[in-house]
Amino acid sequence: MRIAYTSDLHVDISQRNWELVPYMSEVLKMIDPDLFVIAGDISPELGDMEYALDCFSSLRCPKLFVPGNQDIWVLSEEMQEKGHDSYEKYYFYLPEVCRRNDFIPLWMEPVIFRGVGFIGSIGWYDHAAGPGVTEGDFPQLHRYLVDSIWNDMRWACWSDISMMVEKKPAPVRRPDPEVAREFNLRLDQDIESFNRDASVSEIVVVTHYPPFIEMSVKGLPFPGSHDTGAILYSYEKVSTSISGHIHEKKDVLAKNVRAVRSPVGYISQDHRKYQEVVKDCLEVIHLLDRDDFLPEGQT
Repeated sequence: MRIAYTSDLHVDISQRNWELVPYMSEVLKMIDPDLFVIAGDISPELGDMEYALDCFSSLRCPKLFVPGNQDIWVLSEEMQEKGHDSYEKYYFYLPEVCRRNDFIPLWMEPVIFRGVGFIGSIGWYDHAAGPGVTEGDFPQLHRYLVDSIWNDMRWACWSDISMMVEKKPAPVRRPDPEVAREFNLRLDQDIESFNRDASVSEIVVVTHYPPFIEMSVKGLPFPGSHDTGAILYSYEKVSTSISGHIHEKKDVLAKNVRAVRSPVGYISQDHRKYQEVVKDCLEVIHLLDRDDFLPEGQT
């Protein structure tokens, strides 16, 4: 099985990011993968999301998506005050956009394809690395990571429903560690279900945030939740992790799990031809199907 994957298209960031997507679609048609994965961060705007996913309409393989932090932003304080929040986008609007464009909302609908289970989640972070790193400690290349944290504080609105019932004057947000625990619990349940399923030979987990410290930038805080990684490690069928968020390619072995990332990132200053950019941000991994194994007794 050939799985093509990418992340962090950020079509709202620059004209070049916007224009790259049709080129990526054309390259994918030539690659002709068995399955295509986008690991989050297309745009906070639903119209941009529609555009990007529609660009892949001619791709006939199953297409999977999980949201990134920027996809769930609510870019209006007035809308937040009226009760519109990130849960609404995560559980309603984004799944609808996916289905309209023939993408599977993987965080809502885990799937089994050729004996491989695919499970998804945004991931989220719990600040377990603690304080101590300032904005000045981030190299310019990775300054977007601290910008992301500041923007999440303003636009990622995971509302506390209990406080809304008490009619508080402004939306009360759940703390990040609490949100991370919630998503980790759902992820754990989904993986456990597939791990017990005899028809599933292995499991691929797709998250936006990296689940393992091996996927972080050396010298910078881990931008995910260590509990997410612990969940993946605890199931013997989990073979592969696909993630995004950090704009740096990775392909490492984290204990018994192959962990990969192949983001687009911010390319406004990248003046290479689009075809060359696509070569850097679109990767393919191969999983052995059951049919790839020779029958017993044959060599």
